[in-house]
Amino acid sequence: MGTTLVVNPGSSSKKYALFSCGKQAMSIRFEKTANSFELIKQIPGEQCQTELITKEEFTSSVKMVQDLVDKYIFREHISQINSVVIRVVAPGTFFQRHAEIDDEYIQQLETKSNLAPIHIPIILREIYDVKNIFKNTRLIAASDSEFYKDMPKHARLYSIDRKDSVELDLYRFGYHGLSVSSIVNRIHSIVGIDPENLIVCHLGSGCSVTAVKNGMGVETTMGFSPTSGLPMSSRAGDLDSSALLYIMSEKGLKPREADLYLNTRGGLVGLSGESDIRKLLDLRARQDENATIALDTFAYNIRKAIASCSVALGGIDVIVLTATAAVRSSELRELVLTNLEYLGVLLSKDRNNMMVGKDGIISVNNSPVKVVVMRTDEMGEMAAVVTRFN
Repeated sequence: MGTTLVVNPGSSSKKYALFSCGKQAMSIRFEKTANSFELIKQIPGEQCQTELITKEEFTSSVKMVQDLVDKYIFREHISQINSVVIRVVAPGTFFQRHAEIDDEYIQQLETKSNLAPIHIPIILREIYDVKNIFKNTRLIAASDSEFYKDMPKHARLYSIDRKDSVELDLYRFGYHGLSVSSIVNRIHSIVGIDPENLIVCHLGSGCSVTAVKNGMGVETTMGFSPTSGLPMSSRAGDLDSSALLYIMSEKGLKPREADLYLNTRGGLVGLSGESDIRKLLDLRARQDENATIALDTFAYNIRKAIASCSVALGGIDVIVLTATAAVRSSELRELVLTNLEYLGVLLSKDRNNMMVGKDGIISVNNSPVKVVVMRTDEMGEMAAVVTRFN
């Protein structure tokens, strides 16, 4: 199977992993914190190492990754990198597929850059760096929306002129598909079945809720762009179009400025001035009004999305909470799942409190709906994409 470098870029973090013969051999993560930049590396059998790095090193992370990977490959006597796979988040039917990245693919990304301003520019920068440093290595795009390409038309279409939908390629594409796919592929090991009706709540910096019917995505909260749907860390989620036009008019915002406004001044940041859920939970415990309102709004919208997905599925067998915020906070999970007893969700407080950073069932034994917390595995899912091109 050879050796693959997995690249998963974000605005505040960049994740890399080396896979050799189908197994993860090395994990490298760059994090932008409130006051510094960090490099965290993990090699199986060794302690996780964290070190402070400069802003310049964070920006040029691919070069640091090359140095670390070369040393590891030399030491472990494994093959040189055969492929690099990068997670691509971009609106458009063209991007609802995994693909080899060539000049046409890069050109298509460049033309859509303004439609996902906190994703595509970063992805392009990683692609350019990878092409420059890992010359003559096959580069593959792992589509974050491929999972939703067969969504039913009634869930995929916007209620606008059909000619405009076709001409402008305006559809609900959905995102977090790699994360959801990784849950679908591993849920049997947790609950002992492949559930017919599954809801996956991806709660991280970006957030979405997805309905999965017999392994296929049939509804999701994100639509044309990853800005839409739920309130997120700094993304506003769904907003009345007239309200956006009014904001643009009153503040004199151009389209790109309005897009950045929705992406950087909405969600938890917009409601409270703080994006870190851990800090907001702490503030909420101290009766901070803004933190309380922000988290209540956040949880309320997730519950609405779960109920909506139950309609799309015709029932719920299993709910999975995944991604960083959901996995590390039992308090957040309890807040999100409160008052869902009418749907058959019966949370076990003891089990929920035990499952921090672990995979497992957090509902009571007789709960009509099994509730599970699971770590997502986007990196493993991306590595598996490469095998389709062998």
